[in-house]
Amino acid sequence: MQATPDKQTVRELLELRRNNMLTANPEYQRGKVWTEAQKKKLVDSVLRGYPIPLIYLHHIDKKVGPFGRDDLEIIDGQQRLNALWEFGEGAWSLFDPIVDEEEARFPSFIKAVPCPWGGKDIHSLDPTIRQSFLDTPLSIVMIKTDEPNEARDLFIRLQAGMPLNSQEKRDAWPGDFTDYILRIGGKPGLAKYPGHDFFKSLVKVKSTDRGEIRQLAAQMAMIYFTRRESGGERLCSIDKDSVDTFYYKNLDFDAYSSGSKRYEDILKLIVQLLGDGKRKRLQGHEAIHLMLFVDSLFDSYTLSWTKKFATAFDLFRLQVITDTKREPVGEFYLKYGQWTRTATDRVDTITRRHEFFLQQMYEWTKPAMKDPNRIFGELEREIIYARDKKRCQVCDAEVLWADSEIHHVEMHSLGGKTSLENGALVHKKCHPKSATEVAAFASKWIAKLSAATISAVGIADPATAGSGSPQGAPPSTS
Repeated sequence: MQATPDKQTVRELLELRRNNMLTANPEYQRGKVWTEAQKKKLVDSVLRGYPIPLIYLHHIDKKVGPFGRDDLEIIDGQQRLNALWEFGEGAWSLFDPIVDEEEARFPSFIKAVPCPWGGKDIHSLDPTIRQSFLDTPLSIVMIKTDEPNEARDLFIRLQAGMPLNSQEKRDAWPGDFTDYILRIGGKPGLAKYPGHDFFKSLVKVKSTDRGEIRQLAAQMAMIYFTRRESGGERLCSIDKDSVDTFYYKNLDFDAYSSGSKRYEDILKLIVQLLGDGKRKRLQGHEAIHLMLFVDSLFDSYTLSWTKKFATAFDLFRLQVITDTKREPVGEFYLKYGQWTRTATDRVDTITRRHEFFLQQMYEWTKPAMKDPNRIFGELEREIIYARDKKRCQVCDAEVLWADSEIHHVEMHSLGGKTSLENGALVHKKCHPKSATEVAAFASKWIAKLSAATISAVGIADPATAGSGSPQGAPPSTS
């Protein structure tokens, strides 16, 4: 086999294709697989002067009797050549970085400069730009061999490299969110990105990690910042497309904001509470829900809950395992365990799991507010919001988080406790205010609740629960 470096302009390659002298061998080449967006970005790269990877062509000298001709078969580069060919034929227009922002997802430094080819096809390009595009030289490796199978073997070897996975591609994206996740999630072998102790000691980064931990770090950060931006109202899906979109929309992320610092402090506190080496590594779903639980407690509650935190989490894990193996399966499997196995990256699944996790951990840790008063804390609001199915207990209409309030069924001024049992979700405008309205609501509430509803508000009181029962509270660690 002879391999000769060469240069061919875009124009020359298109002419070869137009004259059926540049083809792909369908016996071992795949068909067209690039999306239109990928093709547009390839041409955009050529116009920006970005280097294009090597294209490998098999030079075949064919002779039939007295006749002969030269052909070129594509060994590697078919998708790139197809993109150039379609644009050269006027098949589609290029992205405009501003107009097509949602689909194109160009970084801000590209959107900040003029793009004279944006939104144009080959025919509407400025003649100077079109000429420059067609005259762009591309690097070619010309292969000659008397054994056709060598070309196929070369194709196999060129494809045998391990392609970048989704997170490894995100690691190369511009923007401060990329750098933040590299620093938090860590990248083995790079001193610049050691990773937060949460991921190093609790989730435990492996030397062979190819981005799995950084992807989890990105997903957790997405959920945290989405929740803060919505005022605590919503979480978010964390599938591939959602993560990509978050990266794009946060190119100007502030890694040193108060919210970013608070997120790192939350992870640090969890390390202090669970970093004693007495349990196996955290699963991704466990890491997410632990972070969200501590996030809800971080600002308005005393640290009394930290004494029971590790034991409560260990008990939760044990109960999930126990209920999974039972016949029939138990509550912890039905309300949590099964949702770690299906559609795990969807917001409705994450929300379903967290509502159950939150309720159990709340009952077992019994957090106390720093300034006990008549106002329900963030954690109690979350639990009641989920328990009442996001519907107003006065008008029965759906309640948005920003429009939600928790009403004391028994008035606080008359001794009513700020507790889950005495709280009801209402709209701000529906919140009973006069003594008559409060009394009417209380009568309606008592009549509505069945024994099953009341028992579902919480689980057994730790003071009366058996110390060996998984349904009881964790033993005190104080």
